[in-house]
Amino acid sequence: WDGTGVTVAVLDTGIDATHPDLADQIVASQNFTEGEEEDGDFVGHGTHVASIVAGTGAASDQQLRGVAPGAGLLDGKVCVEYGCADSWILAGMQWAVEQGADVVNLSLGGPDTEGLDPLEEAVENLTEQFGTLFVIAAGNSGRNQTIDSPGSADAALTVGAVDKADELAFFSSRGPRI
Repeated sequence: WDGTGVTVAVLDTGIDATHPDLADQIVASQNFTEGEEEDGDFVGHGTHVASIVAGTGAASDQQLRGVAPGAGLLDGKVCVEYGCADSWILAGMQWAVEQGADVVNLSLGGPDTEGLDPLEEAVENLTEQFGTLFVIAAGNSGRNQTIDSPGSADAALTVGAVDKADELAFFSSRGPRI
């Protein structure tokens, strides 16, 4: 079980395609930031996430590998150094499912409100239409009832953070949802 045959879209700050662990993993890339930032990852977050997903371990003599090193990656740049516009995220989500992503990772989010916002609605609709699993960060607020959108969508697999002891990290957002 190494992810072979699975395509995972990482919608984030981009992926460093020259990183030894990721150089052969990326099957398609698209920049949705409308000229705000060039291709590539100038923050490091998208590369970090992609390495957790599908890093091959090439840079560490196979000691540090991702959970699915056989998976193919779709690199959707939807964030820049200062943030992520909803329109960029929505465009990236649509692109990812049209590219055949089995899983879409969104390690991003913002405050949730009552009712469906456009990002939550997109998770619901794209999941229903394409059968894609959206894995989304819970957030970093560190309190109860702070799940960020779009992780607050019913169809999302929302993931909190753990610490080195495999316990809920102090900063991790947690439910219940609003």
